[in-house]
Amino acid sequence: MLAHFLAPHPRFGRVNNRLPVGHQQRSPYYWWWACLRRNADYLACCAAGGAGALAALYADFGDVREDNFHRWWSEHERGRMLFAEQPLTVKFAELASAQAWSEQWTAQDVMVVAVPLRVSKRSLTGAFARLLNARHTGKQGRPALSQQQSTARYPVARNYTVANLRIALAVYDLWAANENKPADQRMTLWQMGCELNLNKQAARDAVSTHKADRAVGRNVLAATVSRHVRQARLLIAGTAEGVFPAA
Repeated sequence: MLAHFLAPHPRFGRVNNRLPVGHQQRSPYYWWWACLRRNADYLACCAAGGAGALAALYADFGDVREDNFHRWWSEHERGRMLFAEQPLTVKFAELASAQAWSEQWTAQDVMVVAVPLRVSKRSLTGAFARLLNARHTGKQGRPALSQQQSTARYPVARNYTVANLRIALAVYDLWAANENKPADQRMTLWQMGCELNLNKQAARDAVSTHKADRAVGRNVLAATVSRHVRQARLLIAGTAEGVFPAA
């Protein structure tokens, strides 16, 4: 049975024709794994063979120290086991009798429609399309994450953009590497913003010959870097709780 994911799942291609890693990075599950690999507490658990306070999480997510997302995802069908939805309990089918109705169905999960068969098929098709469009508001056949209750063991916690996840980790990695340098070799926050080209106008202003423009540009870049670092640290911390993306 094919696995169903509410969020885009990673694509790897075929054995003899692997896709570039960018296809994996279009999925939030890639960034979940990437953030977990930056969680010091979880890495310590991995080093201890899964022992410690995060043992239960380790039993599900396993050792993430190897930089190979494809292998991690595929091993023991880990990606499907962690993130796929449970099989649908509601099947698309005609209700042949009142007994086929389930008292556990809710209007959020199931739409029951009376279809008068003496009306033309064309009219019914148009009417059903309008009704479905009104009730099923997701794009491209997929409801927004916030509009659908996930049955996955580890659901995506909230809506996200891959671009924001990518940028947050890129900034965090540069910041963390910078923190490990001797004090006299460290970049300032605004210099990191320039390095990553986070704001082109601010980067130009930061090296302007005009003092006021330099101050504004550097303040904007420093604030932007700080914001991304805070976001990344929240994302990384949340993975130890089995939550992603953390607010």
